[in-house]
Amino acid sequence: MPPAEPVRTVVDCSGVGAGGITRVLTELVRYWPAGDPLRIVAAPGGWTPPDDRRAEVTVVSTQDGGRVGTIASATEALRRATGRGAEGSRVLSLSPSLAIRGSRLPVTTMVHDLAFKLWPHDLPAAVKQYRRLSYGTAIGRSEQLICVSHRTRHDLLGIYHVPYERTAVWHPGSDLSVEAGALPAALSTIRYQGGRYLVVAGHAPHKGVELAIEALTELSSYHLVVLTGGQPAEEFRQVAAASPAAQRVVFLDRLGDAEYAATVAGAAAFLMPSHFEGYGLPAAEALRLGTPTVISPDPALLEATGGAAVRMTSWTGDAMVRALREVESGRLPAATAELGGRSWQEATGHLVALLDAAAAHPAPAQ
Repeated sequence: MPPAEPVRTVVDCSGVGAGGITRVLTELVRYWPAGDPLRIVAAPGGWTPPDDRRAEVTVVSTQDGGRVGTIASATEALRRATGRGAEGSRVLSLSPSLAIRGSRLPVTTMVHDLAFKLWPHDLPAAVKQYRRLSYGTAIGRSEQLICVSHRTRHDLLGIYHVPYERTAVWHPGSDLSVEAGALPAALSTIRYQGGRYLVVAGHAPHKGVELAIEALTELSSYHLVVLTGGQPAEEFRQVAAASPAAQRVVFLDRLGDAEYAATVAGAAAFLMPSHFEGYGLPAAEALRLGTPTVISPDPALLEATGGAAVRMTSWTGDAMVRALREVESGRLPAATAELGGRSWQEATGHLVALLDAAAAHPAPAQ
């Protein structure tokens, strides 16, 4: 009997922007099984496959021409990649996108959150309209919807009435692929002077950085380091400038992986007071690095941290202060066997298994 042809996976990235989903793309490519060639459609600008990948990877197209141009070119690229001769292939879309209308094969779409419905504050009308269309397309066209948390799966049921038999839950990995490097210069200075710092994720308005800045006025022994990912939210700069603790707030630009690991590992605590999350990967990464972590009452963050983080009792600066006092006292939740979640290798294997199961037992798209 001749050997079975390898499964080819076409990965649609046309809905992927800078940030956490690009990280998902990189780690999945790194650990994808060698016998399953990957074809990447609409790769984010500047993205390259990691050198230590195992699978054969072909970048079919990249994002260009803005959203309209990206969707148009990705739609055509998917049509070509899934046409004649594509038997044995499958399509994985890493985020809801209109481009999957071009696929001639069944599609599995990854859904990270429904923030545009549940936290729509300050979203431009054009963005909300696009997401309504792209999510509607993903729900109607996808054979399977993979949710990064039980919270997102529940939201799909409650808002779009997607039954659980069409969805599955997949948690990302949380290990970093590099060792901690040197601290950024600003943080080295703080440490040299005997200071301590807190880290908060702050690249989007829903991250709740204003609560951490408010708490900082009662936490005189700390600096607050805001990770902007190169996309600082202007409102946070304004809140910081008006704070009595303004001199103790440090905004950092995009960090390399080694700098990021060093920054989080060196913090007195990692803060994630988000108003809304679909999962909360930075909190899981911080726990894996051994950094005490404080989270908001958001249910996805509780899921991502497995009960190992200190949870705020409300979305207030006072609740943040109380949570940090718990950290200082050492009254931390008991460590679990999977502190910080699972590895990316384990997560990738699980995702491949979900795709295989969907192919073996196809369900009609609705």
